[in-house]
Amino acid sequence: MKIYSFETITSIEDVRQIPSYVPLGEQVVLIPPSFPWIKDQMQDIAISLYNFDLGKIPSLIDGLKTKTAEFISRLADAPESCPATSSVIENLFQTLHSFVNRPLNQIKDKELLSFTERLSGLIIYSYFKHLKVNVSLLDPSLFVCIGSNSKIDTEKSAECLRTLIQDQDATVSILPARICKNGLEETILMPAKLRTLYATHIAILFHAEELTFYTTKQMSSASPDEDVCSQFKDYTITYNEAKSIINAGFNLVPKACLDLAGQHGINLRISNYYNPNKQTITITKTSTMNQIKAVVTRKNADYLQIHSSGNLMPFQFLTKVMAVCGDFKTPIHLISSSSVNISMAVELSSETFHQMENQFASVSVEKDISVIHIIGQFDQEKENVEVKVIDLLKDIPILMISYGSDNNSVSVVVSKDMGEKAQAILMDNFAGQDFMKRNVAPRFREAYSAMSI
Repeated sequence: MKIYSFETITSIEDVRQIPSYVPLGEQVVLIPPSFPWIKDQMQDIAISLYNFDLGKIPSLIDGLKTKTAEFISRLADAPESCPATSSVIENLFQTLHSFVNRPLNQIKDKELLSFTERLSGLIIYSYFKHLKVNVSLLDPSLFVCIGSNSKIDTEKSAECLRTLIQDQDATVSILPARICKNGLEETILMPAKLRTLYATHIAILFHAEELTFYTTKQMSSASPDEDVCSQFKDYTITYNEAKSIINAGFNLVPKACLDLAGQHGINLRISNYYNPNKQTITITKTSTMNQIKAVVTRKNADYLQIHSSGNLMPFQFLTKVMAVCGDFKTPIHLISSSSVNISMAVELSSETFHQMENQFASVSVEKDISVIHIIGQFDQEKENVEVKVIDLLKDIPILMISYGSDNNSVSVVVSKDMGEKAQAILMDNFAGQDFMKRNVAPRFREAYSAMSI
């Protein structure tokens, strides 16, 4: 069993491509994209309810119904939907009419907005029906259960799912995203930011061996304008390597998803919808020793050298520094220390600096340094990657180096003006990409940005 999750897709041409990304000869579950125009219309209905503008709601629903019929007609390139899907669509809109006519104190916002996902799923279902695919439409509110801890109750959900699909023989199952039910049997909608986590739980419930995320965005770092791995093809990493890349700042998948997938042996694939052959990352448990997978640079961090003023015992000094960083929620990227000196790569706030400077330490700061992470699967004791890094960067002043905490990364800190050169040298030697010969060309700049934050 394989699961395919699609992010927001807007155009009819893009929707028509979805079947080509799904192996129709295998049993699969497809978590469809949501359509922004449906979401906008549902929000207008919700606003009208909130403003007690009840007379406007029937026309909004009828307008949504008309637009849905037009979209399906254009999608299938046919004047009418097939009778089977027409009746399902009609039933959904009758349910929506009934829902908004409830007493206002019985209308739940999340249940109302779940119609966005239901209708989006129904459109994809209709298109697969048009293509004569053996497809079914599942209702997640019948089996995806939220427990008392506000998380998906896997055991209870699995039991409900077994009952629901025991006689099902469909090849493709369409499952609208983020819909579940709480302990009161009420339909609720998980937040949009948990869509990836929701898909991971679905993969667990169906005992899937693989979960594929098709994203319409560049696989990016914390900055939405930067591309992660466009230069890689069939890029395969382990769960631990993925954690190291995430810790370096790249939002491959949420850590909770990675942990769940690792626990249940589910391979994760992250693929660019518009260019899947050249932009796909596979995360698996298969280990490839003695291989560097990525050289990732975090830009615009700050380098601190903290020297104890002697007012505190060594153990108190370290504890105090950590306490100040915790109090002001200062992100720490790297740290090394002796009894009375600490070096840190952080995202510094003025409050953190003054709290240390005024009380128990002298602090020197270098702004906008580059933190470079060499990530892979290697044996620190045998490979001596840190020795190779130091030797490769012998002409570049290294402010700080960190290694040995795991077998997946070695990290160095260099000044901002040396960041590009250092990364080029490391990628040339470890990743087998001859960036040094192109270091003035636009392609180098693109590649550097691709693996930088």
